[in-house]
Amino acid sequence: NNEDDDEQDEIADKIAEVVVSDQMLIGLDETSVRCVNGVRVSQYLLAIVGTNPTRLESFRLTLRIVKEWARVHGLYSNVLGFLGGVNWAILVCWVCKENPNSKPSMLLNLFFRTFANWSWPHPVLLAKQQLHPIKGVSSHPIWDPVNNFRDAKHLMPIITPCYPSMNSSYNVGEPQLRRIQDELRRATKISHDVCFGRKTWSDLFKGNDFFRQHANYLQVDISSTQEDDFREWFGLCEARMRILIAGLENPSFGTQAYPFAKFFTRKEEDGKHVSSFFVALRFAEDTEKVDLGPLIMDYLQIVNSWDGRKETMDLAINIVSQKNLPSFAFEVECEKENEVDDDSTSSETSTNTNEEIVSGLDDDTSNVDASKATKTVQKSPPRSAKKKLEPGHDSGTPSMFISPLKRAKIS
Repeated sequence: NNEDDDEQDEIADKIAEVVVSDQMLIGLDETSVRCVNGVRVSQYLLAIVGTNPTRLESFRLTLRIVKEWARVHGLYSNVLGFLGGVNWAILVCWVCKENPNSKPSMLLNLFFRTFANWSWPHPVLLAKQQLHPIKGVSSHPIWDPVNNFRDAKHLMPIITPCYPSMNSSYNVGEPQLRRIQDELRRATKISHDVCFGRKTWSDLFKGNDFFRQHANYLQVDISSTQEDDFREWFGLCEARMRILIAGLENPSFGTQAYPFAKFFTRKEEDGKHVSSFFVALRFAEDTEKVDLGPLIMDYLQIVNSWDGRKETMDLAINIVSQKNLPSFAFEVECEKENEVDDDSTSSETSTNTNEEIVSGLDDDTSNVDASKATKTVQKSPPRSAKKKLEPGHDSGTPSMFISPLKRAKIS
């Protein structure tokens, strides 16, 4: 009845107003502390932005555009070693904190310019790290690259602002970082052209050039004839995909990997459920022949030895030249994927087009000062491979795939 509905609404409002402070961590173990940290980080970000409606709306609009840009260009996925919602939110919040009175168009311009030139692995910190908990709260490990050799190996540290501070992007690898940096530089150029009226913000979402930038691609097809089996099999293969990407990045073999964070899922005419994932490959200039078998072996061993695998589940890995890529790889993404963001702060639906997303920038684009700069860290020298790698070089087309494992088709 209406009274019950009103009571539920009142309870929901009270829950939404609860602030998870440090005092609420008293008596919690490490697992529980990390569980509540997601809420604490979200509340901290909003506290930094402030209660001013204009600033809050600028933050939300900028974040929304950045996340959509990341999706379109295959950069949005924690599980694949890229950045997810919390990571992008912290980066946007950092820019808003440094430029509190800037409008969304300026914030967007500064966002791309700042992180295209960021000196990774210099960490992104919203506040000075809290080294010790308040009285009554148990001590927990924090991100510490000085004393923890694992933390020192992190490539793109984006540190959560609440105790215990952690690197929210610990699983970013060399291939993923390289792709993120490449796309940030391209977005910086587009935003620069917007400032001078040569382009519009919608150009950020006009498809992507990933499937035209490389000569060779590795296509991974995850499939099953049964829908339920497909979901289970896909989850296993997706969760281990970072192992495949890391294996393909091998300077001693003269290979570089360029993954695209999107699965192309479809149901074929024969009823089979298939999801395809692509990794572009580049080869050292003096590479004449590459056997990719050893590079993908770790991934194959893991997925082929899974106890839950059934006869209906299949995996195919093929090398594909650019001219032979499937047509669905070139479809322009115009709508958001049908999934709910883990950090959504509003009831946005997937029906919003990219033009609608950037419509809020149209009124203030003319106010963007192309000469304005924000505080950035000097760009570090790029990491180099042992062999010189030529962009798009096609002389090293792989022609051999060797795998003794059954149930994995390698061609």
